[in-house]
Amino acid sequence: MVPFYEFQPSDITIIHNTRELQYRPHIHEHIEIIYEFNIGQHIDIDGKKYEIKQGQAAIIFPNIVHTYYRNEYRDTNQIFIICSPELFSGLFPDFMNITPKSPVITELDDAVHLAFNEILHCTEFPEQLAWTTIILSHLLKKLTLEHKKSVPVEHLTKKIITYISQNFRNNITLDSLAKEFSVSKYYISHTFSDKIKISLPNYLSFIRAEYAASQIRSTNDTITNICMNSGFSSQSTFNRAFKRIYCMTPHEYKNNIGGLYKYE
Repeated sequence: MVPFYEFQPSDITIIHNTRELQYRPHIHEHIEIIYEFNIGQHIDIDGKKYEIKQGQAAIIFPNIVHTYYRNEYRDTNQIFIICSPELFSGLFPDFMNITPKSPVITELDDAVHLAFNEILHCTEFPEQLAWTTIILSHLLKKLTLEHKKSVPVEHLTKKIITYISQNFRNNITLDSLAKEFSVSKYYISHTFSDKIKISLPNYLSFIRAEYAASQIRSTNDTITNICMNSGFSSQSTFNRAFKRIYCMTPHEYKNNIGGLYKYE
């Protein structure tokens, strides 16, 4: 399944979930932390499968593809903390240039268990930031960190995904990507067909529609402005792409937003 770039609407998002999550592969520039109060959660992080069990946590660094899955329906009790690494600039190592050998922490101090319980009930940003900082500081002590290896050919697909996520509102073509990454446009085309399993135009439509949907959910902007700000060349192109992906028009999506929830 093609990983999509997920746009985070705020610097810190706290999600409390009561069933084992199933959510398609995605990537974003935020740090994502999951903690299990009860039962467990299956997760695939950068192609490796893990099960986070009761009392354990996992941390996903920025720009790492991850997906949540379940083998059977299970009630559980879990919390997700999704936060911008820019909030902790100068406090912790550069999250963009390091990676943990293993993202799952099986043994946590009592202070961390307490922090996860406390942040669950926080609604104000300063409190959320304070508890998140405490949680991160404890989790990082438990991780073995290493610098990310730079292997341009092997990581070209991920670099393209990241580049598109940052520039999709501009005009992107095979030629412009080829120039950006100093390879032929035929190599870029092959990367999409062989690695990403979708054509460049369709992938751009997917990313732009995903961003438009996030804007519909989190702002009061007009559909016309959202279309223009999402990189679509016309309203009709926007409507066709959005309906193909979400099975409804942008206006229908806006009218039904109360019944839509990201984590299912």
